[in-house]
Amino acid sequence: MFNPVQRLLFSGGYKAMSKIILSLISVVTLAALTACGGSSNSTPTTTAPSGGNNAGFSISSLKGTYVFAASGVTTSNNFATEGVFTADGAGNISSGARDIYNDGGGQVQEESITGTYSVNQDGRGQLTLNGNSGQTVYRFVMQSPSAAKLFQFSSSADATGRIELQSPVNSNVLSGTGTYVVRFDGEDSGNKNAYGAIGALTVSGTTVTGNIDENDAGNFSSLVATGTDTAPDANGRGTLTYSTPNGTHNFAYYWVSPSHIELVSTDKNFFLYGYADFQTATIAATPATFSGDQVFSISGFDSNGFALLETGRLTFDGAGNIINGVEDYNDAGNFFSDVAYGGSYTTAANGRWTAGLAYTSATASTMTLVGWQVSNQQSVVLTTGLVTTAGTSPVLETGTLRAQTTGLTTANITGNYAEDLSGFSLSYNGNVETTANFDADGLGNLVGTLDSQVPGFFNTDISETGIYSILSNGRSPGQIGGVPLVMYTVDANNIYLISSDPTRLYQGKMVKQQP
Repeated sequence: MFNPVQRLLFSGGYKAMSKIILSLISVVTLAALTACGGSSNSTPTTTAPSGGNNAGFSISSLKGTYVFAASGVTTSNNFATEGVFTADGAGNISSGARDIYNDGGGQVQEESITGTYSVNQDGRGQLTLNGNSGQTVYRFVMQSPSAAKLFQFSSSADATGRIELQSPVNSNVLSGTGTYVVRFDGEDSGNKNAYGAIGALTVSGTTVTGNIDENDAGNFSSLVATGTDTAPDANGRGTLTYSTPNGTHNFAYYWVSPSHIELVSTDKNFFLYGYADFQTATIAATPATFSGDQVFSISGFDSNGFALLETGRLTFDGAGNIINGVEDYNDAGNFFSDVAYGGSYTTAANGRWTAGLAYTSATASTMTLVGWQVSNQQSVVLTTGLVTTAGTSPVLETGTLRAQTTGLTTANITGNYAEDLSGFSLSYNGNVETTANFDADGLGNLVGTLDSQVPGFFNTDISETGIYSILSNGRSPGQIGGVPLVMYTVDANNIYLISSDPTRLYQGKMVKQQP
């Protein structure tokens, strides 16, 4: 999601990597944070965010019923949580419910919650949720009144996730016929190997059928799936089960809208979390229709179980060829910049596509991918293998691919942007999470405020500046604070980021704010 969550341990092997935050990225170090104003403390603060740009947000911007989902790691377990809460527009959470699951088999289901929240003028906010299992505090930044990104503000847990406005719940929402594209991350049973899967599940009444592509610790399988579902209750919570020749998976889901569902596994021996997006009728069935410029962001593990993250762009030429490919990637602290590649791709009528990326580097490697179209503008992606001069090498990454608007200039990037970043710092040997607001002036300058946590410190209301320079193919240099970046523009409203500093395994996004 890659919002998968496990702690990054550079000790080798997929099992050793079972404590990583796979949703990687941050744009700041403690030195950069504390040098620019704001506060840095060794314990979390309950003070509401303040200062920053006036992006048009207020406490009333968060009003209605929202679904939230986050995944992360404690000192002992990977965990995922999802639920629903009702915000009154005045800082109070009147009601809600949440589920919490961890890879040790711990489960909290449909726990009642209440709480409080604040929203600053730049869209940064703080959310506190209280239930019998304890109190959870999140820092967030609003992209709009319908969406926000968050991280858990805690000395004992790291987690990242999102808040999404829930449409009125229809108890018959899953009783019709429709296809959902799914993406899951987590760990398998047994040895707790890293696991990722994507696919398409068609729901017809209570019956589920479809196809799942899974990568279990580098072992790829393409599988037929069958299962069942239940309609959502008043909170939007329901259940979904599917089976493949490799096993059965049981999920609780929270319905966000007719086009989006959040899911988490209820199995005690198979830890998974993810989401499902309704597949539109505009999928491209042939190479001629599945064409154009694309940007992708994926992350996961290399063959040694070390963290691997990649951000790049390519062009599908409409004839089955990949051209104009370039990417930046960080493999366990080894950063490779501006790597060129070509390749080929195929498509199918159900929205499934495959691609082989042939790199022009000395290693002469080929990365193979499978994707499922949510629409002809967006896909989920799973790596299926890596072939080098030394032979086949298993890798595991998941992520997204989106149609790209090329030809943008620096002047097109203007206004307030919400930034959500999380990752791992080799210098501090720990996870870092950030949410922020930045105002882009259209001349290449960023000014904003961020909230962040690094190992042992919690940083709030930190003033920060940056620079950017947008090039015609969408791959552009940038910097925030003292951290160099590569920026890939999807369009004027969405920008993927990856740190070009090898010691910072950072990857993330900036989204134009719409108050």
